[in-house]
Amino acid sequence: MESATKAHFVLFPWTGTISHVIPMTDLGCLLASHGAEVTIVTTPVNAAIARSRVDRARAAITVTSIPFPAADAGLPEGCERLDLLRSPADVPRFFVANKGHGEAVARHCLHEAPRRQPSCVISGMCQTWALGLARELGVPCYVFHGFGAFALLCIEYLYEHRPHEAAASDDEPFDVPALPQFRCRLSTRQLPPHFLPPASVGGKALQGMREFDVAADGVVVNTFEELERGSAALLAEATGNGKKVFAVGPVSLCRSRGLDLQSTSGDARRCMEWLDAKEPRSVVYVSFGSGGRMAPAQLMQLGMALVSCPSPVLWLIKGADSLPGDVKEWLCENTDADGVASSKCLVVRGWAPQVAILAHPAVGGFMTHCGWGSTLEAVAAGVPMATWPFFAEQFINERLIVDVLGIGVSIGVTKPTENIFTAFSAGGSEAEAEAEMGMEQVKKALEMLMDQGPEGEERRRKAHELKLKAKGALEEGGSSYNNLEILIQSFV
Repeated sequence: MESATKAHFVLFPWTGTISHVIPMTDLGCLLASHGAEVTIVTTPVNAAIARSRVDRARAAITVTSIPFPAADAGLPEGCERLDLLRSPADVPRFFVANKGHGEAVARHCLHEAPRRQPSCVISGMCQTWALGLARELGVPCYVFHGFGAFALLCIEYLYEHRPHEAAASDDEPFDVPALPQFRCRLSTRQLPPHFLPPASVGGKALQGMREFDVAADGVVVNTFEELERGSAALLAEATGNGKKVFAVGPVSLCRSRGLDLQSTSGDARRCMEWLDAKEPRSVVYVSFGSGGRMAPAQLMQLGMALVSCPSPVLWLIKGADSLPGDVKEWLCENTDADGVASSKCLVVRGWAPQVAILAHPAVGGFMTHCGWGSTLEAVAAGVPMATWPFFAEQFINERLIVDVLGIGVSIGVTKPTENIFTAFSAGGSEAEAEAEMGMEQVKKALEMLMDQGPEGEERRRKAHELKLKAKGALEEGGSSYNNLEILIQSFV
């Protein structure tokens, strides 16, 4: 195909979290592997991540870095993601800076970039400025949320029917019958941030995000049709106005097991060497995503459960440096940070090669916050999950994992973990928050997860079947492969 006739996709990842930058970069790699021309436009800090992944995947993608006006919004230079902010007080400033970044991107695309007209813009969920830019360019604008189709379908149902408004309290469960054959029950506390009060931190931005969703021309979803029981087709019906929905995942499968291991990180090597010394399907991997932070009291209850668990544990802890001294001391005394092969609980403070870890034959279970990226990576690896949702759409994902797919066990969490959007209204310090889940309850869930009896074997069987379906979806003739072809060919 001649270059002039190639479809050209310009991707604007949501800059707020790594967990959105990485999947959109992987989406770009998939589009490029199907012959499309791809440009990724993001901030300098995030561009470095995108370029690293593109280079390691040897994908023919242009990554363009546009300065992020952090200082103009009252932020320190380099504060280009939510996890880099100093405190929740910086959240409104971040959204101001993000809007300014959008204006800079528009100037670049309209006046400074080489005049290679895009065929389609695909934007992350909070890059609402992308819609106006796409209209000026005269091209369609699709949105990539980072959520699954089932969660997006539930969100559409909640907007239309608003069952949460009739709930007597924030803890009273109500039905969200988005999938006809499945009963989903949630409480107001467990809803995605779309339904936070407008006066909450980031509330205005979230309102704008909804308006963007409604106006966008289509949705690109990181999922595959066999996973979510027809949710993508139902989502297309629910959004109306002929809006197209393309299920094109799992995008993480665009990269091989070894791609993350090409990093020079000592943590990556330590993790894999430690796993190499363990028995097949014996290890519990514990990680709560790029933004997951537990209150110290809860982290201690979790830690005591993990070190007393019969299974070896690989535990990734974010924000370990900010923990109170007594918690740090307990971790040093009760876990191993050096990766000794015979040790039972390896703690990693920072980054770990999650795709490679989940694919390792020693890993038999994954304790997760139910972020959609982590959920799909576990599905693609065929690993059952213990679900501990934190916030966002994660309580909806838990229902899918445990009740619909039957590949997980619930820890039993009922309340969201304090996060950057709710910190101002929480009424107390995170450091003072009590633990909702006690050690014994966590241990019980871990025993169920690693159970070698009929129930545990059934979860593993279902997880393995989904692994094969995930792989097949992206192979030639598979559902996601075909959807990528249809998406690209519609712009040739």
